Amino acid sequence: MQLTKEQRTFIIEKYFQTKSFQHVIQSFQEHFPERQSQTKMTIWRNVTRYRTKGTRLNLNKGRSGLKRTGRSKKNVRIVQGALTENPQISARKSELNVTKSTFNRIITLNLKWHPYKMHVRNKLLDNDLPRRLNFAQWFLHRNIRFVDDILVGFSFEWQSKLSQCSLICTEEPIS
Repeated sequence: MQLTKEQRTFIIEKYFQTKSFQHVIQSFQEHFPERQSQTKMTIWRNVTRYRTKGTRLNLNKGRSGLKRTGRSKKNVRIVQGALTENPQISARKSELNVTKSTFNRIITLNLKWHPYKMHVRNKLLDNDLPRRLNFAQWFLHRNIRFVDDILVGFSFEWQSKLSQCSLICTEEPIS
C-alpha cells in the first residue's frame, strides 16, 4: 500500500532531524501504528526523491503501467455512438477497428452497460394468457411493491425477433 502525503512528509522530516534510519523506523511505528514498518530502502527513496526532485509526492501516480490505447476516449466515443445508433451491434462483427475484448471492456468498464441476449424458453400459447394473468394478479396482491420495482410487458409478436436479438442495458440483467 502506498504512503500518504502525511506519512511521506513525516519520514522526510524525521530523517533530516535525526539522519538515522533506525530512529525514523521507530518513530514511524509509534506515530502510525496501523501501518506496516517501513524499510530503509523506502526511507532512502523518499529522501532521495525530495533531494533531487524537490517533492515528497509519488511521481509515478497515474503514469505507471501500460498505456490504455484500446480504451482511449476516442474509442469509447466511437463504441458509444455505434451502440446508441444500433444496440444490437456485435463485438465480433462490428467494423469499428476495435478488438472484441476492447469492445467488451469499453461496454462494461467505461460505459457501465451490460450486454445480454434474451432467451425464449417456452412458446407462449393462447390458453397460457388466463393462467398468467391469474398468477400475476395473485402475485401483485401478495407483493404490492413489486409494481414499483419492475414493469414487464409481453407481446406475442416479439417471439420471432427475440431469438436474434442482443441488447445492451444500463443495469445488470437478472439471471
